Amino acid sequence: MYGISKITSQQNIMLITFPGAEYSAANLAEHLNVFAREGVVLDMICQSIPHGASVDYSFTANYSDFATVMKSLPALTGGRAQSAPLISGGYSKLNLFGEDMVTSCGVAARALAALAGANIEIVLITTSDLDISLLIRQQDEDAALEALHKAFEV
Repeated sequence: MYGISKITSQQNIMLITFPGAEYSAANLAEHLNVFAREGVVLDMICQSIPHGASVDYSFTANYSDFATVMKSLPALTGGRAQSAPLISGGYSKLNLFGEDMVTSCGVAARALAALAGANIEIVLITTSDLDISLLIRQQDEDAALEALHKAFEV
């Protein structure tokens, strides 16, 4: 209801953030290609607004790919410490899906209000016409799912 027909979750997610990366489409493409060549599935790709010649961007991957991600980093950083990403684990990704989201107002607002009411912080959010993905701390997953199911009557 309220535009959402299904809510799912996925555990064991890591967040990879490249702060102050070079602002260029070629640079971002190369970063993504390094992981693609190693078979790492990336999700929730999010870029900040550019600040000067740099940009921050983040994406998620399954934590089972941690060793592969670490092995891939020298190809990206060239050994420069300032280029190293921030990597953290212990997250769950919640997906809210609904074909009616295209014509529904306030879906994200309802989701965020439900999570705020349960004192659950959102680490990262990405959206499309048909879904909203929310990255939260894994220990909050049960409470978050309960709050979202209640808010959307799903």
